[in-house]
Amino acid sequence: MTEKLEKQTKKLTNGLQISVVPLAGFSQVYGLAMTNFGSVDTKTGNKTLPSGIAHFIEHKLFAKPDYDISEKFAKYGANSNAYTSYTKTGYLFQTLENPYDNLEVLLDLIQHPYFTEKNVASERGIIDQEIQMYLDMPEWVLEQRMLGQLYPNDPIAEDIAGSSATLQQINHENLLETYRQNYRPDNMDIVLVGDVEFEKVENVIENSDFQTIDQPYSKTFNKFEKIGAGGQETMDITQARSAYGIRIDTEMTGYDLVKKQFELNMVMETLIGESSKNYQEMSRLDLIDDSFSYNVVAENNYCFIIISGSTNNPEKFQEYLHDHLSYKELKEVLTDAKFERIQRDAIGSYLFAQNSPEAIANQMAELYFYDVDYLQLIHMIDSIKKDDVLEISDKFLQDDNCTYYNLLPNRK
Repeated sequence: MTEKLEKQTKKLTNGLQISVVPLAGFSQVYGLAMTNFGSVDTKTGNKTLPSGIAHFIEHKLFAKPDYDISEKFAKYGANSNAYTSYTKTGYLFQTLENPYDNLEVLLDLIQHPYFTEKNVASERGIIDQEIQMYLDMPEWVLEQRMLGQLYPNDPIAEDIAGSSATLQQINHENLLETYRQNYRPDNMDIVLVGDVEFEKVENVIENSDFQTIDQPYSKTFNKFEKIGAGGQETMDITQARSAYGIRIDTEMTGYDLVKKQFELNMVMETLIGESSKNYQEMSRLDLIDDSFSYNVVAENNYCFIIISGSTNNPEKFQEYLHDHLSYKELKEVLTDAKFERIQRDAIGSYLFAQNSPEAIANQMAELYFYDVDYLQLIHMIDSIKKDDVLEISDKFLQDDNCTYYNLLPNRK
């Protein structure tokens, strides 16, 4: 499918970006509206917003005065959903029929907020139950604690849904104010992938209620405190879980930041990927099991790596990673042949994802806010050199950038 992929785009006069990837004869259509606003965006001007407000808006936009928007999607044969990440919020539908009717419903969803004192109060309880549920999940707790070490007192260390305390600070008034500030056409994009026509998509959106905004959108970025020294706590679990974190402070944005994420993934794949000598050795020493994984995150203002998993020896788990995640070791194992293989694997993963309308739409919508053309990613990956991977590892694999957190079983 890859060579056949084409994209049609247009930025409307109000600043909204429309992108369509037409897949003639493809049965499924995937539509996505995304706003460049997520859980870390808790500052607007001189005001500080309650943690969880982005997620709260995501929940409440589905409520309308006389109906739930999900019922309208169902009427036109679509499944709908939404999600909030650290920096973005997305609203989506998947359908085999009526794509333009479902696009109209998607526009209704994101353009017509209905926040009342009553429906906001009822939603607090629902979201609080969600928060309490996650507090019993060791994987989630470990990630939040790790983020708290990487970014002390920063919104990224808070649950995306907020806390029981911050939920009480959210009301219909600050929800509406925050919505108006961030759900602006110049801070959003819409992507459709499937058997649809660009002109019809454009016509539906042009006839919707998006307003022209005179004042350009601006975003406030947070300043970071010094990285934490690490920590641990006990939890009602049968086996310890451990996380090793690396923070990469960078002023890169856009294309350079996205490229950096690919380079960092190549570093991690070489040093601790499943085919690496270190992975095999950690398995042999019984330091890791199938839960072992790493995650590289590179978003505007944030760039970090979290390596985690269940372990029978958290101390040795941390010690091993500290000793083997180094520029010196990478230089020894990253041969030309190894680099070519991981580069081909990265290109292969990109090409494989193009068989999924969902993957295309989500990546295209996200990358728009980094000024990166999704269909040109293959050229970005292909442009990376072995020396780029070595150079970036030399800069970030330093003790001052690393920290840890352990969850230990309760011993009653």
